[in-house]
Amino acid sequence: MQHEGTVQRDRQEGLLKLLLGRICCVIGLLMSAGGFVVATLGASVNLSAGAVGIALGVLGYFLGARRLGAASVVLCTAAVFFMAAASTGLIPGVAPLGHGYA
Repeated sequence: MQHEGTVQRDRQEGLLKLLLGRICCVIGLLMSAGGFVVATLGASVNLSAGAVGIALGVLGYFLGARRLGAASVVLCTAAVFFMAAASTGLIPGVAPLGHGYA
């Protein structure tokens, strides 16, 4: 009886870690999507949001959400590069921050 209770507790703990990892990854993916949208609109450049998204993706990866964590890290890294390129005017059609026409 003691062994079955321990196995059940370990299984529940594993499922809880996986759920927490998936939540972290989804938040990271939302931050990367927001970074792309904000940089495209030329509203602002917030590279720290991309960095936090990368950290959440890494955390989710280590909590068990392997594919979602890897996707979150890759997309957040791409968002950081896109935001940096958009802020300097390297993306055609996207005006650099502070250089728009009023």
